[in-house]
Amino acid sequence: MVCSVCGRPLPDGARFCPNCGASVGPLVGTEERKMVTVLFADIVDSTGLGARLDPERSREVLGQFFGSAAEELLALRGRPEKFIGDAVMAVFGLPHVHEDDALRAVRAAMAIRSRTRRLGEAAGLPVPLEVRIGIESGEAAMGRNPSGQVLVTGPVVNAAARLQTAAPPSQILAGRTTHALTTNSVSYGRRRRIRAKGFNTSLDAFPVEGLSTRSARRTIPFVGRTNEQAILDQSLGLATSSGRPVLVTVVGEPGIGKSRLADELAAGVGALVVVLRGQARSYTDTATFSPAAAIIGDLAGIDVGDPPEKVRGLLRTLVDQWSDPLEADRTVQRLSLLFGLADRGDEAAFVHEVQAGFIAVIDGMARDHPVLIVFEDAHSLQPPMLDLIERLAVPGRRGPRRALIVALARNELLETRPNWGSISGNAVLLRLEPLSAEDSIHLVRHAGSGHIAEPEAVEIAERAGGNPFFIIETTGMLMPNGDRPSTGAHTPIPPTVQAVISARLDALPARQRELARRASVFMYGFDMEELAVIDKAATVEDLQQLEDAEVVVRDSKASMAPTWRMRHATLKDVAYASLPKRERLRLHTLIAEYLVVKHHRSLAADHYELAAIASLDLDPNDRAAPDLAADSLLLAGDRARRRMEVRSAIDRYDRALIMAGPEKGWGKREARVLAGLGEARYWLGEYRVATETLVRAVTLAEAHDDSFALALALRFLGDIAINYEADVDKAEKLLNRSLEEAEKLGDSMAVVRTLLFAGWVPWTRGRFDESEAIWQRALAMVEPKDHWARVRALTALSINRTENNDPEGALKLIDEASALAEETGDQFSLANTSVQRGRVLDDLGRREEALPWFDRGIAIFSELGARWELADARAARGIAKRELGRLDEAEEDLRYAIRIAEELGDKQLPGWTWRALAKVAELRGDQTAAEEHWRRSREAESRGPH
Repeated sequence: MVCSVCGRPLPDGARFCPNCGASVGPLVGTEERKMVTVLFADIVDSTGLGARLDPERSREVLGQFFGSAAEELLALRGRPEKFIGDAVMAVFGLPHVHEDDALRAVRAAMAIRSRTRRLGEAAGLPVPLEVRIGIESGEAAMGRNPSGQVLVTGPVVNAAARLQTAAPPSQILAGRTTHALTTNSVSYGRRRRIRAKGFNTSLDAFPVEGLSTRSARRTIPFVGRTNEQAILDQSLGLATSSGRPVLVTVVGEPGIGKSRLADELAAGVGALVVVLRGQARSYTDTATFSPAAAIIGDLAGIDVGDPPEKVRGLLRTLVDQWSDPLEADRTVQRLSLLFGLADRGDEAAFVHEVQAGFIAVIDGMARDHPVLIVFEDAHSLQPPMLDLIERLAVPGRRGPRRALIVALARNELLETRPNWGSISGNAVLLRLEPLSAEDSIHLVRHAGSGHIAEPEAVEIAERAGGNPFFIIETTGMLMPNGDRPSTGAHTPIPPTVQAVISARLDALPARQRELARRASVFMYGFDMEELAVIDKAATVEDLQQLEDAEVVVRDSKASMAPTWRMRHATLKDVAYASLPKRERLRLHTLIAEYLVVKHHRSLAADHYELAAIASLDLDPNDRAAPDLAADSLLLAGDRARRRMEVRSAIDRYDRALIMAGPEKGWGKREARVLAGLGEARYWLGEYRVATETLVRAVTLAEAHDDSFALALALRFLGDIAINYEADVDKAEKLLNRSLEEAEKLGDSMAVVRTLLFAGWVPWTRGRFDESEAIWQRALAMVEPKDHWARVRALTALSINRTENNDPEGALKLIDEASALAEETGDQFSLANTSVQRGRVLDDLGRREEALPWFDRGIAIFSELGARWELADARAARGIAKRELGRLDEAEEDLRYAIRIAEELGDKQLPGWTWRALAKVAELRGDQTAAEEHWRRSREAESRGPH
């Protein structure tokens, strides 16, 4: 009987192999068969080494060998399986097979050989410390023994072991299959034939002589991040076992290794883990949610240029696989928004609809199996996309969400969102620090693949300051032609990574250099059709040469059409900086025109803006490009505002005003920009800034007789007047003017929205019949597809019926509004109608029945970050709990509502909330506190609307 792992004979009755330590017990079963590469490395003359050294010292050296070998193997995605006496066995291809497993195994063998030599020198051994290594690739069976240990069995294991035994000191022998897989990447000596025990025929053995420069550069090991990798592995394990998502934010300077860390995590996860990458793409319908669209596109297999019906069919197939069948139609409609296919009648719900559709798919995938989602460059993402990432990290309401969300970002993310991740129950902040001096030198050695002299390696490491990208770029510069021998001559090292990249680009052939510079104008990736817009002569072969030169990388995704992107943001910036401004103007204009034709106007606006920046530098008096940019940014801002992508809208509007030039030349366009900007600030609760902006819009619109800007600006000034300035008379005048301008336009949507605001003027004065008439008029004018306005009109009418002591009528209206909100899936509307339904039930004395509705609305408002609505809902719930005698809970809700209202500067909520809190104190018998609360209530009401 022989061992199934190492092939050595087994004593009778043995439970473990005396040679390799493997369990002799039967496997529980073969879990799978796959192609792997096996590596055996053995110290030469370990017996003699033990005789020459003290046993304790010998054990220390052996431990250092095992540690360094394991480090090199793990850095190249190898899996150390066993440490057998003085040998190491490792497997490449677990848990996932990669196309370059054999090449990585050869690279690891060379690294172990070099590391072992240095280990012997550092230990001061009297003779060199050497290894012999064998590598072979082939099919193996994976299974577990009774103790749960993974075992890899098959002839490939025995072949690798025999090759290692036959190798002379310091030699690496590759088997026939490994040789075939790597023959274009590795240089080999003459074939040898070796006799191997257990094999009927001799084995082919090929001595490894070295790697080609291209192969060496493509398999640079990952060094110095063991602790960070462990944290990510543990986070994935926590998400998997607990069913609660974990958000890990990896923060660091450019080039520090954030993307590589995520790549290594994705490469090493188990076969059941689904890996999704959110990289912005240019073919989606929304720049804001481009990473989410890219994930859905990859999962569904959507390709650039697919016709609408095919996209819908692919989305349907995806949703049927992962979504609740009862919600499948709605989820498909929501996901269609990402690709510009869904009905756009209710644009105000766009953000909530997209987020709900995306989360529905992720929840379906992560319910039973773990999902790893990686978002690149999170610091550059728009707020709604960042909100979606944070929502993914909140435990699911419908079951387990076994998701690890990894956000890669620069420090700017935490500067702009200091509370990032705070709503998640499990959030980890991982700061990547510079590599240590030792790790930096180690990386230089690997990246230089033996072509960098030791003094030069030390200098590069010192100059790089622990930045891996600097090291890799510098070593690439020192090997421009591939196989530069180490001559000992010193090559000056540029002082910055930008200078290094510039030198590398200058060393490229003219055609490659020009194509790289042109490709740098793309904001995301590009395909051949897009590249042809700026370079009609470009070919796939040209891009392959740029891949070989480490300038671009080819993205692998589900779709068939290949796409490329610049390899690193810093490289892209340097290439772009070298492009003449006249050429930037031309290229950005070409791309923008192409995107307009493809109906990607928001992305086109970004390119028009970059073209304008170049144009202004060339000739500040030429307004053609800046005016085109301002027009495009206004359209993009309006689109974002209608979709409630509020911060995105603000960004576009601000940039439009910059492009508009000096204020003395502003007109209708700028009035509309200011009106939209004021509305966006209003939705953020920035009422002072909103007021200033809206007043400027009114002044400019009046000067240029623009009813559109006037109707919009006056509407929101009216609402600010009633709720935050507490001036009902002023609000009435402003809203009447807004209505006049909206009616001049003949725009029913504008009229309806002004009426929805205007109804609160008589309502605040207690004239409920007048408010009823206004809201009934709004309801009658609502267009069939304008669900947002219909829900709000019905909700307002329900509130009005409550004030008119008609709770049954109020319940009927809010039931209708709730049904419509459920149908549309708009989360904000669902929360609003849920809270109003709770209020009506409370008025009817059905308080226990009301609480779940309050809870639902509060949960949604909390998730959406709607602070005023959340405060209002918690105040209403507090009153219901007070009437149920749950006084501690009631006080907690009411105090929360008061605090948020006061932070926001609201003048409606505090008065009646202090009054409700006073009644809580009275029920406790605390008259002193009650009197204080009554006093605060009267003060608040004196400042309220009148």
